Amino acid sequence: MAASPHAFAHPAGPLAGVVVVLPRSADRAAGMAAELAGRGALPLAMPLIDFEEPESTDALDEALVQLGRGGFEWLVVTSITTVRALKQRAAVLGTPLAELARRTKVAAVGSASARALRAEGLAVDLVPDASMDAVGLVAAWPPRVAGPAPDGTGRVLMPQADIAAPTLEQGLAAKGWDARAVVAYHTVDYPARADRRLTAVLAAAHGDDGAPGRGAAELAELSVADFNRTAADGGIGAVVLSSPSVVRRLHEVAPALPHRVRLVAIGNSTADEAARLGLPIAAVAAAPTPAGIADAVAAALPAPTGGPAHEQTESSRGPS
Repeated sequence: MAASPHAFAHPAGPLAGVVVVLPRSADRAAGMAAELAGRGALPLAMPLIDFEEPESTDALDEALVQLGRGGFEWLVVTSITTVRALKQRAAVLGTPLAELARRTKVAAVGSASARALRAEGLAVDLVPDASMDAVGLVAAWPPRVAGPAPDGTGRVLMPQADIAAPTLEQGLAAKGWDARAVVAYHTVDYPARADRRLTAVLAAAHGDDGAPGRGAAELAELSVADFNRTAADGGIGAVVLSSPSVVRRLHEVAPALPHRVRLVAIGNSTADEAARLGLPIAAVAAAPTPAGIADAVAAALPAPTGGPAHEQTESSRGPS
């Protein structure tokens, strides 16, 4: 453990004394950690996955060049990591991402991705109001109107991870759109190779995981070995699961996770993957924001039976 988590937490609050593990690197967890610490929790980072550029970026580069020429009606962004990948390649091509997308409507899968895009200078035309995932975006997507097409000829650019599910591509195609998926980054076990790791720093405000937030340097990182040992000893209150790939990796590195460790999912697809692997989800965040995630953590923990707020840590160790 790099540093004591107590330096990052407030002395009192609704989550006082509860150790919450965030399976991502400190720079990406800072916004979430700050919100949890403000409620008294003791957040710890435990990076499990990382992100690399594709071995060949030719397809992505070609798509970005076409984007800059107005070759797509829509650009779809499904994560902050996608924003990082696009910004990194746009810089290599010598044109800011906002300039490449200036002639194209932009859709974001959720509010966090939308904030990151706006901070980079892109206007966001569509964000689903309800379910902030691929299913929700498909539901909010307009059917393509028959007749002469505007610039882009009905084409939708979907930069995404190499392991992305086909839900969005198939859903947009069913509504008459020419959805073009292109691999923008690879999801790998942490750490990524230094020469291929996504390193672009976003201009997103504090609270997004796309840019370092206040306290990132103070957030301790927990090794997998320390996590398993601490969880077995009853010292972990909750783990926040941010994606299906994080769920799968946690299942690999902590197959004997005690049931008293509460698992909190960000999004339905993450919760569904946990269910598929037999991991019990105690709560699903209503919104993929630091506040929404902290609310879900609070809902996942057993109600304290009495005594000071810090005794909630002990109650979280009780049987499921």
